[in-house]
Amino acid sequence: MILGHIEQPESYAFLPGAIKKSLDYLRATDLQALEPGRHDIDGDKIFANVMAFETTNANEKLAEVHKEYIDIQYLISGTERIGFGLPSAANQVAKEYDQADDYYLVEGMECESEVNLGPDMFAIFFPEEPHKPGCRCQSRSSIKKVVVKVHKSLLAASA
Repeated sequence: MILGHIEQPESYAFLPGAIKKSLDYLRATDLQALEPGRHDIDGDKIFANVMAFETTNANEKLAEVHKEYIDIQYLISGTERIGFGLPSAANQVAKEYDQADDYYLVEGMECESEVNLGPDMFAIFFPEEPHKPGCRCQSRSSIKKVVVKVHKSLLAASA
């Protein structure tokens, strides 16, 4: 997991090109004006999912895990807590892998930690890293966020 702020590009200048391209997209785009839904950046290799919803209690959610895509979770407005943990066989699968949507759900996370996001902050989760986005901080709140999906093959190509 990598945590950052979009207005501190020097802190993520070392990241692979595909991730920097995604963060550049976030910096250059009027995200408030984007409608919810999918927005292609580079076809199925890099795309953004814009969503707006109410945060909820962490104990009401399961953690998601991806196999093919890196998640760049970027908060446009509101506050959000994201739980995250280590990839582990000890993370009990609650919903089997959905290949079409590239995710499965786990009930618990080994070495679970939390991070709070405010506007213009992002958290990057790599394949097999469980994470539980959309959790409330102090109280429920309305958030607008974008999740940029970067196919893992783009990182292998930039190595």
